[in-house]
Parts: sequence; C-alpha cells; structure tokens
Amino acid sequence: MRVSPYYSIIQTDPDVHHVFDNCPNGQRIPAANKRPGKNDWPLCGSCARM
Repeated sequence: MRVSPYYSIIQTDPDVHHVFDNCPNGQRIPAANKRPGKNDWPLCGSCARM
C-alpha cells in the first residue's frame, strides 16, 4: 500500500526514500530509525518498480 514518504536515519543505509509499506528495503528499517519525508533523496528502486 502506498504511504507517506519516509527514509532511514541509519548512516549505512542507502540515501533513498520509500513510499510503499511493503517495500522489502523499507521494511528492514526499524521504526525508531524511520523519519517522515523524502530528505531530498531519490525514490528507492524497489518502490519505483511497485
């Protein structure tokens, strides 16, 4: 399902944002490390293919 954009604050994660709650890459981000918005980063490749 499409959701509001979010990204990870973990420095070792790719600099991308996500827009699907079922994105496999986005699901790996612990809730405490998710932030709302795009942070001026490109869309995750997995989300782009969904």
